[in-house]
Amino acid sequence: MKKYDLVSLKNNLPYKKYGLDINMHGIIIEILSAHVKVLFFNPNNLDEATLLDIDKNDIGIDKEILPENIKNELEKNIKKIELKENFVFSATEFKLYDKVKLSFQDKKYTKLGLKNGDIGFVVDNTIIDNTIEVDFPDLDENSPFYGETFSININDLKKID
Repeated sequence: MKKYDLVSLKNNLPYKKYGLDINMHGIIIEILSAHVKVLFFNPNNLDEATLLDIDKNDIGIDKEILPENIKNELEKNIKKIELKENFVFSATEFKLYDKVKLSFQDKKYTKLGLKNGDIGFVVDNTIIDNTIEVDFPDLDENSPFYGETFSININDLKKID
């Protein structure tokens, strides 16, 4: 077990309060006596990461090896990484195929042929820059954007039943 080894969480019970699931992957940042500091990225929100003390018995070493350029990037940004210590992952309200309504009118949406109240379906619930991918199947067939999906700010959507 060494710095920058890729690991998988084998026991998530002590870490559930941080939003970690079993088999979640992380990167060892520091080795302590019975613990290691592991950097985890939220698979549902790519804007979130957390650095946690993990018992060595709660992780397994992955076969994959972190590329040198990523190791160098981590080393260069270690102070920023340490700021994410004990961060709790946010839960995403939206799941794959949820029915949603656009609840905000903005020029960026108008340019795409979308308007407040349009109904769509989540086609990728991974949050990137506070947006998710939504398909609006009732978009006008004459629209140049007909058949496309759109990155919509999660704050501009309401989940509907």
